[in-house]
Amino acid sequence: MAVSLLLAGLLILGQAADKGASNAPPANAPSTDAELAKNVKRLVLLLDDEAQVKREAAEKELVALGADVLPHLPSINASTLPAEMQNRLRRVRAALMKTAVAATTKTVLVSLAGEMPLSKAIAELTRQSGNPLVDYREKFNQEPRDPSIKVDLKDVPFWQAFDTVLDAAGLSVYEFDEEKGALAYVARGDGALPRIGKASYSGLFRMEPARIEAVRDLKNPENRSLKLFVEAAWEPRVRPIVIEQPLDELSALDEAGNAVLIDGSEGKLEVPVETNNSAVELEIPFLSPDRSVKQIASIKGKLDVVCLGRVESFEFADIDKLKTMELERGGATVVVDSFRKNGDIYEVNMRVTFDKASNALESHRGWIYNNECYLLDPKKNRIDNVGVEATLIDDNAVGLSYKFDLGENTTPKGHAFVYKTAAAIIRVPVEFELKGIDLP
Repeated sequence: MAVSLLLAGLLILGQAADKGASNAPPANAPSTDAELAKNVKRLVLLLDDEAQVKREAAEKELVALGADVLPHLPSINASTLPAEMQNRLRRVRAALMKTAVAATTKTVLVSLAGEMPLSKAIAELTRQSGNPLVDYREKFNQEPRDPSIKVDLKDVPFWQAFDTVLDAAGLSVYEFDEEKGALAYVARGDGALPRIGKASYSGLFRMEPARIEAVRDLKNPENRSLKLFVEAAWEPRVRPIVIEQPLDELSALDEAGNAVLIDGSEGKLEVPVETNNSAVELEIPFLSPDRSVKQIASIKGKLDVVCLGRVESFEFADIDKLKTMELERGGATVVVDSFRKNGDIYEVNMRVTFDKASNALESHRGWIYNNECYLLDPKKNRIDNVGVEATLIDDNAVGLSYKFDLGENTTPKGHAFVYKTAAAIIRVPVEFELKGIDLP
């Protein structure tokens, strides 16, 4: 799958790279997170050194350290950081995120061979792919057996490897897991077909025909319809917001090689993704073909998937003293406009702006209200918000008012305000082809 990014410099959630990609740190890389943070702090200060050669060397070294430095880079604040440091920090972030995007949007390749317990195979799939896998059999009163399975997989995409393991153990995927960022599996239902051989694997995505419906109006035989429902699933290391299928990017052929026409080829299917879903269904409408057509021999399409990127944390110290303050990380800018008391409740009024929101703030903005947002008291105890309302909706920006209840005898003195959001949003195209779909 050719992956083109609308927004360069975005890191998709998760850091798993496909097998064989070189993620080795430089030989002089710090060995612990604390050492890395200390080294990054030293290099960031050098970005504003008087000597140009030192500034350039520090910038190159930060990039060479890899994406692990991203959480340790300071937010860009025009009021506190020198202009030279801001410009170099932006370049460092862009370089690191671009490299990480290229790695994490590639297909993860998995190798698994021999006879082993199911539990070991699942653990290896998680380790090699970075995709958490959760056993839900006990939740459905199913016996959590750990049978021995035999597989022979070498450098195959994650979805193909996962399907092979599930088939070998008589399992299937449960698409509505309650654990964010994981794939759940259960025992396969009676009569359910194997997963291998039915799906199209396209990078991070798995496409499978789920069902087909034909309707004929007995009062008016001219009123006929045919609908194909296709399940689109994704690796949990990414978080789609909405999946779009332009109908003019779809084409289908019957068993004789004749076109099966799409109904409304000028339109676009648009399916929002609920927070805990690991798959959605696309409903593809056809003009009902002649009754002599027995099969959709091939259907090709190209999805446009809007995904959230790497989550960044924006922290504003001493919120009680704060006036207007702005922090920038990656492709997102967070501005705190005011902090005030309203009756028994404290309100933080803020805005978050994205370089490009890729339609993620237009009709499918529910994700923005689920972002983490809380206060930290002087002892670093977390105080969650008790409500949020939108104060501004724009193409690339949202204004939000968060409410906090500090209790009767608590003042906001020394409290910090923390807001977490994806740094930006990208579009990822997903090409697929499904074959041999029998008509009813």
